[in-house]
Amino acid sequence: MSRKPYVNELVPTVSIDRILNNVHVATPDAEVRENIEARMVNQTDPRWTPAIREQTIRYALWRHHENFRFYADVMHGRRAR
Repeated sequence: MSRKPYVNELVPTVSIDRILNNVHVATPDAEVRENIEARMVNQTDPRWTPAIREQTIRYALWRHHENFRFYADVMHGRRAR
């Protein structure tokens, strides 16, 4: 498991986890990025700075990669089912 990236408390990690739990693990990173960016388009809260947006994308890609690692481990019998 890779180390969880530092993200500001404004990054909606629970929502991202929920979204990405419904995204296939083989989905390309570019599509994951587009999916999350599309959800941020209408975000008008001034606290959503470019830095927070970038942290959100970074967290989403990390979660997506962790989901893939988990899937690979299960499929290769490295985790209890």
